Amino acid sequence: MRLEEILSSFVKSASFRLQFEITATPEGERVQFTGDDAPILLARNAEILNALEYLCNRVLERQGKRVTLDCNGYRESRAEELRLMAVTAAENVKRVGKPFKLNPMPPEERRIVHLAIADDDMIRTESEGYGEHRQVVIHPK
Repeated sequence: MRLEEILSSFVKSASFRLQFEITATPEGERVQFTGDDAPILLARNAEILNALEYLCNRVLERQGKRVTLDCNGYRESRAEELRLMAVTAAENVKRVGKPFKLNPMPPEERRIVHLAIADDDMIRTESEGYGEHRQVVIHPK
């Protein structure tokens, strides 16, 4: 099954007013959604967008493909928000001297947080918890 078939079927079955464009990148295929129903994909921290991305990757993993779905530039703005949150939390940990737990988030978002403050010698980060309850904890060194 091809990615275009999966996404077309999803959009049609749900009667969404969405368009998408697939672009090949060195990391895999990137899909950008636009349209009147884009807010539905982005509701509740992009829950539907993330679920659809997960399903696409599960279906296509045997073909060795990696798929990233985005909608109206959500991924980049979320990454910037996470980087800012990480830096702010790290400053707070350094000032107060106590660990700080961020809200649970998916692996891709935790990775952004870890990398955003990885070069700070005064703190360290680790993920704790399991499954969808896994969260980043920022500790003073």
